[in-house]
Amino acid sequence: MALALLVVFSHSYVLASGGILQEPLFVLSHGQEQLGEMAVELFFILSGFLVAASYERSSSLWEYLKKRIRRIYPAFVVAMAVSAFVILPAGGGHLLGATQASRLVSFALQTTRLHEFDYSGAFLRNPIPGVLNGSTWSIAYEFWCYLGVALLGITGLLRSSRVLLFLFLVAIALGVLFSFSPFVALFLRHWWNPTTVQLDHIFGYAPFWARMAPMYLSGIVFYRLRGHLSLKPLWILAGCAALVAATQLPHGWPLLFPVAGGYLALVLAFHPAVRVHRFGRFGDFSYGTYLYGYPVAQLVMQHVGHPVSPWKLFAVSGSLTVCCAMASWFLVERRFLHRAS
Repeated sequence: MALALLVVFSHSYVLASGGILQEPLFVLSHGQEQLGEMAVELFFILSGFLVAASYERSSSLWEYLKKRIRRIYPAFVVAMAVSAFVILPAGGGHLLGATQASRLVSFALQTTRLHEFDYSGAFLRNPIPGVLNGSTWSIAYEFWCYLGVALLGITGLLRSSRVLLFLFLVAIALGVLFSFSPFVALFLRHWWNPTTVQLDHIFGYAPFWARMAPMYLSGIVFYRLRGHLSLKPLWILAGCAALVAATQLPHGWPLLFPVAGGYLALVLAFHPAVRVHRFGRFGDFSYGTYLYGYPVAQLVMQHVGHPVSPWKLFAVSGSLTVCCAMASWFLVERRFLHRAS
């Protein structure tokens, strides 16, 4: 939930004034990272850990897939419907398509693919015009990672610490390469261009994978090596030092964060001195917060009509977003999750 609110907070800097230069982590990391990006990366790390565990607890591949579908699809479908038929018209936008039937078909296809639907004309007077929801891009990547865990499980590689470590290190190397050399990104941007190759429409954009794959593999590796996870103060200090170094060293973030960030997240989860285990007893509002944060903030900015302080936007839109997230949990998500894990 803290990470989901961190995404809303980070987006407030962009949506309140149209700029990111004053965002705290962007300043601290010399432009390498933003708080919202870090939160999404930690989502992927934690998901890798938990979903690897979910696969091992599942009695069959189909049971595993059903749990993953129940977790990600119901809330996403409802959020897209609310966005398309309530928030989008309120923001002055409209669905794209020649006829009502074609618009609905396009909406259904894009939602099934876990993509945002096609639209135009949303929030044209806001500091960030024409954008309804800048958060949904990660959802499809998350589901592809679910399928990746299934593939590792089917092939038996999910039980091989050595293979997982090798894949993890290769992914980190590729992430650093993309960060270090803009020519690699430019080359793949051309090679991955949808006008020449349609793979990005199916699997996603390669530079995004270079950023997210190390994070998800980090969670999987930590899960596989969980019996060796040390929570001693010296290791925690080393993790904190590596995290500080990641913000200061050029290209240090993709090199150090998959390890240091993942380790410190698990310290917060498992250290006996950190007691947040009962926080979720009222419900898990994190997914809904992530899905509704951006469009709610855009609606608030449309109502305000001029740039405001990011903190003020966060206070207002964050409160409204949590209300939407609670509705998503009680009315949609929990009805599907009593059989999922």
